[in-house]
Amino acid sequence: NSMRATVEQHEGKTDILPPIKTLVTLGKEDLSIKAGFGYGLPISRLYARYFQGDLKLYSMEGVGTDAVIYLKAVSGDSFERLPVFNKSAWRHYKTAAEADDWSNPSREPRDASKYKAN
Repeated sequence: NSMRATVEQHEGKTDILPPIKTLVTLGKEDLSIKAGFGYGLPISRLYARYFQGDLKLYSMEGVGTDAVIYLKAVSGDSFERLPVFNKSAWRHYKTAAEADDWSNPSREPRDASKYKAN
């Protein structure tokens, strides 16, 4: 973590990086890398929302952050729309109106260069 932070902080400013000091101690906990690409919490929230739940973060300065995941406890209260590959299911999914998204647009995007801002 310290090496990554040092490199990112001084990238492009100088060819010589300052020395890095780290303290590694043995304990009852597992040692793990804490730096990533920042996808963990957003993807976790998407998974929770997919299962009709949510992910909430509660931070308190000087204390830390709690991540709380809300999910349906009773399986009958929750539903997951899984694809079923037979003719009747295919007709059901085909008639359902779906909203456009970036991965499956119904038409090409408009050419913004044709419009002028006033």
